[in-house]
Parts: sequence; structure tokens; C-alpha cells
Amino acid sequence: MNSFDGYVGIRIWDGQLVNDSIFALLLALLIMFALVYRSNYRLFSKMVRDVFYLKERLSLFETVIGNEFVFRNFMIFQSLFLTTLSIFAVGHVYRLFEFSDIRANLVLISIIFLCVVLYYYFRQFLYGLMGFVFTDPEKYKFWKTNYYAITGFWGVWLYIPVFWLVFIGNYIEIPLTLFVVWYILYRFWLIYKSVRIFHIRNVGFIYIFLYLCAQEILPLLFIYKGVVYLYNVIEKSAIWH
Repeated sequence: MNSFDGYVGIRIWDGQLVNDSIFALLLALLIMFALVYRSNYRLFSKMVRDVFYLKERLSLFETVIGNEFVFRNFMIFQSLFLTTLSIFAVGHVYRLFEFSDIRANLVLISIIFLCVVLYYYFRQFLYGLMGFVFTDPEKYKFWKTNYYAITGFWGVWLYIPVFWLVFIGNYIEIPLTLFVVWYILYRFWLIYKSVRIFHIRNVGFIYIFLYLCAQEILPLLFIYKGVVYLYNVIEKSAIWH
């Protein structure tokens, strides 16, 4: 007599585990963002003002309540992590890497995030070097405040292409175009703010010229080489095969 095992369900398709892992990470990040925003909403408002206005000193009547260190570092982390998820999701959609194992996906996400973080801190090193050589500490500190504000604001907008990649999945060109366009606007707005801050001093033009060469051209070459190297490692490694 044949035993009946009952309804065994529908087989999970290969991309389901990938989407589930990205969704879990994105949900955790969104919850953390909601908590940080709730306890630091005045800092968030100040960040938005810093994006659009140049104001070196706070008003005596303006008090900012919140943990600025936690808020600033979380906003930077959020921008870098959403960039990581965007790269991973686009690579999965275009079948640059296809893994059904959750562990392999998490390892790859960690590697991409590490590359993005190293790229970010490499730029910070160049920023600090040029700021130390070509400008005074107060002016550089003011520029860094604007830099953190623009980067954090850009990171908030990254939720749109990432959500599109995770929940919609079709018309991949739309979120990819949004990501590229917003990144270009983000870099151009940094250049505009840099010109506004440093154009008064004579050496400010030298600083801007070095900024364009060292910050907008050289790092892109490094990240291109890094992506090519990462792709070659994945192709040759037995971990993902």
C-alpha cells in the first residue's frame, strides 16, 4: 500500500532565497533608520538644511537635540549599505552571480560592503590630505559638515531604487538609471558646495582642481579595478560553484 505524503507544496524558485535575504537586510536597516530618525529628527532637519544652504554658524536660538555622532555615522553607514544592496541586486538580476545558498549570498554581500567601505575611507584619506595642505581647519570642518549632510541625504533617496529592485524586479533599467543619475547629482552637488566654500581663497582653485582629479577620477579607476578583481575571484573560487 502506497503511503500518501500529503501536499508537498510548490518548489521554491532559485531567486527566492536571494530576495528573502535582501528583504530581511533591508527591513532591518529600515527599522534602524526609523529608530534613529525618531530620536534625532531635529538633526535630520538640520542635515536637510545643510544640503541646500551654506551656513557656517548656528543661530544662538537654534538648539539641536540628539546624538550627532550616532546620527552622522548611521546615515553614512546607511548610504554605504544601500549602495552595497544595489550592486548585489543588479548583479543578481543580470546573472553576474547566482547562488541559492544563503551563506554564499551573505558572504558576497559582506565582501561588496567591505569594498565599498574601503573605497569610502580611501576618499576620506584623500579629503583629509588635501584639506590639511590647502585649507585651514575651520573651513575644512565646515566642508566636512556639508559633505556628511549631502551623503546622508543621498543615502535616503537610495531606498527607492533598492525597493524597486527587491519588490518589483522588472524594468531593471529604471532603478539602475535612478541610481546612476542620483549618484551623478550627488557628486556634482559636492563639487558645487566645494566651489562655494573654497573659491574665496586663491589656493581654493588649486584645491578644487585637485579635488576633481583625485576624488572624481582616480577613485573610479580604483573601484573599476576592484570590481574586475572581485569578479575574477568569484569566477575562479570554488565557494560559489
